[in-house]
Amino acid sequence: MSTRTRLYLEAEPFQNAAGAINAWMEEELRALGHDVERFNRHYPNAGDSGIPVANARRVLALHSRPVADLAIYCDMGLGIRAPNRELARRTFVFFHGLHGHPATWLGNPLIDLYGALSPYMHDTIESLLLTPDWSGRRCLDPRAAANVSTIVPTLPCLESPDGEGRLPGVELPRTVQEALDRGEVLGHAIQPGKADWQAVCAILLGLRAQAREHGHPPVRLVVAAQDFAMLQHVLRFGFPFQAHALAQALQAADATLEDLLLPVPHLSQPALFRLVREARFGLSYNVTPEPFGMYVLESVLNGCPVYTNGAGNNRHALPPGHGILVHETEAMAAGAPDAYASLAARIFQDVLAPAPLREACQRGSALIRRTFTRAAFSSSFRACLSRLESDAARPDWAFEDLVVRLSPTVRRLDAASGRFRSDYRDDQLGGEEQALLPRVLGKSAGDVLRGAPPLAPLEALFDKGVLSLATPESTRPPGSTPGAWAWYPPDSAFMEPSLLRDPGPR
Repeated sequence: MSTRTRLYLEAEPFQNAAGAINAWMEEELRALGHDVERFNRHYPNAGDSGIPVANARRVLALHSRPVADLAIYCDMGLGIRAPNRELARRTFVFFHGLHGHPATWLGNPLIDLYGALSPYMHDTIESLLLTPDWSGRRCLDPRAAANVSTIVPTLPCLESPDGEGRLPGVELPRTVQEALDRGEVLGHAIQPGKADWQAVCAILLGLRAQAREHGHPPVRLVVAAQDFAMLQHVLRFGFPFQAHALAQALQAADATLEDLLLPVPHLSQPALFRLVREARFGLSYNVTPEPFGMYVLESVLNGCPVYTNGAGNNRHALPPGHGILVHETEAMAAGAPDAYASLAARIFQDVLAPAPLREACQRGSALIRRTFTRAAFSSSFRACLSRLESDAARPDWAFEDLVVRLSPTVRRLDAASGRFRSDYRDDQLGGEEQALLPRVLGKSAGDVLRGAPPLAPLEALFDKGVLSLATPESTRPPGSTPGAWAWYPPDSAFMEPSLLRDPGPR
């Protein structure tokens, strides 16, 4: 008898990169003999946002079906219908990102397994589920360490070297080739809605100054047309963020947005790859933490290095020396006017002498092809399904056994000043918090409690996303993805604050 499985997914097959992963999951299920029904998107029509008549009808239709054996959700798909036992006997939720319906999944006892697309996401989800209540000696979801698994994504282009043709998009516009014909140096940053534009424009203004100083052709960055339009709007109206400093910097450099940026519509994968192969660098200085980092991996795979602040998994997507250069300094975090000048100079020198980074991208490309394969995706996804069906007793840890560590979202922490930058927020520790940090870091929750620390600063360290709890390494269940991300930092890398002070570019 086949397993009845229902998919509640926001993106339709090959609608975008998330849709490609969704489609491969469906293919795996069908190959295993599952009887699959798929439901996409959670707003049936625009008018339904006022009075949800169509949603009421859709929910009724969902409950009119027999109970399924398995329900699989993506994070945004949780908006289609919250998990319950009337829909399915078991529930699996996997995350393209963490922006979808957090109150629906955080600590929900009806979710049997969580799936992450990178070790960074695995640790971040686990840390959220283990959010502590120190006075009650408990955490949000004590099952967390045993209920989070990792799937190894593959890249759509690995089976289609010139780009996955089923993903939507248009051909490369003539303006790009015309710029190349004029001898311009092009970079790329085509991730709509993700960039830190103050940082990106500061880098580009630095590159403009470098090019003028050396009598070199102009350097421009190819960006999504919607981001370009948004920046025009910001410079004119000062909304949705203040851009006075950017406007002044442009005026001082006698530059316009058009001098720095070259907008393009949403490109097909073949068109994107043609652009990346011509580009000399990529920028991924983002405000949105990347859950996996497909874009930066695709760039390296096509021979183009990427410079990034490392938001999200971008700092873990490849090991150092493989084409992704993570560079973020205290001056950048503080918003100093000349904070990006040295990075612009570094990029310009790499453009003039590209051989070392070309070799780094070759190493990165080989590692990508070995690691993010369709076979690895298949085996890791099937391991998740087996874990769902397993009746083996899962280990249970006492709250006192959990270990205090730096949150996996922390990118930089200066022990002397207490300033930190993370994927959650940038801030400075208060005096009590700063003094308490070395006393609790690396200790078990039981040892922390026996030390009777002041509760307010202890909770603040967790609420600011600086500290998190994790299970002891020796008691963790075996990983379901052996060999993948062998370079991902072990727990010890999160233990010592000095390790997170600026190491320089890598």
